[in-house]
Amino acid sequence: MYFPLWQGRKTLLLQKYFETRMQMIDDGLKAALDFDKRHAGKLKEAMIKAVIPGGKRWRPLLLISIFEMLTGMKKNNKLMPDAVFAACAVELIHNAGLIHDDLPSVMNVKERRGQAAIHQEYGNAIAILAGDALYTLAFEIISQIKDPAMANLAIRSLAVNSKSYGLIGGQAVALASKRKVMKINTLRYIDMKKVGSLLLASSEIACILASADENTRQIMNDYAVNLGIAYQMIADIDKDYARGGEDLDFSDDYVPAAKSGYSGLLGFDKARKQVENMLEESSRSLEAYPNNAALLEFIQMIAEKMP
Repeated sequence: MYFPLWQGRKTLLLQKYFETRMQMIDDGLKAALDFDKRHAGKLKEAMIKAVIPGGKRWRPLLLISIFEMLTGMKKNNKLMPDAVFAACAVELIHNAGLIHDDLPSVMNVKERRGQAAIHQEYGNAIAILAGDALYTLAFEIISQIKDPAMANLAIRSLAVNSKSYGLIGGQAVALASKRKVMKINTLRYIDMKKVGSLLLASSEIACILASADENTRQIMNDYAVNLGIAYQMIADIDKDYARGGEDLDFSDDYVPAAKSGYSGLLGFDKARKQVENMLEESSRSLEAYPNNAALLEFIQMIAEKMP
């Protein structure tokens, strides 16, 4: 796969951009989690451990990158603190969802980011409460957006994309499908919700803060969701490639649960082609926007994971 816009290595300027925005996000998260731990100390400790040092932060980075692209990369953007509040809120929701998803009664994941999952270290009860507390903290943080109308719209977007039609709904469908044969539409729905919902919230909130028009909002939303689905599809393709890259094409929509990923349902080559098309479409959608280097870099980082 080749994108002419991506010739050469990432510049030092772009590296610096991501480093500084990552630092803004980490500073904001640390401030949000700066608790007095005299009471409910284990709960607060579990909340901090779930978020700090954290993962790639690509949801909050995406929010800030879209916001800055749409507002012209202003050096002293007065709305940047609001964008950081929103970015941190999205990241808090993401980590709350991971805590609950890892529980033995849900997906039963014992390790997260190279460490014991929160329920493994603190027990199921504290893990549930820590996830609940991070969900509520996220809405406290995003409510600090200065403009009341923007704050209301941002809060609504985060709520809609987190509830039963969003992230949590995706978790419920994934749980119900855990030991069943999978259909491609079900798999796409799960990923659209579990992965795509918070990316959609990130793009929507960035557009709200940037006062973007409806057409721009739709373009940015499609871009963000495409990235998430492409990332998930590459994860499936990579697993099959590691096993030898065998063609797993099936004539029926239904396959054994062990082969219910994208490669199993679509076939290795077809799944790979779909990812390439999605990333190319995402790249084209950015051509009309100046200052798009950071968003193109997100596409490149995902493309580089393709086996």
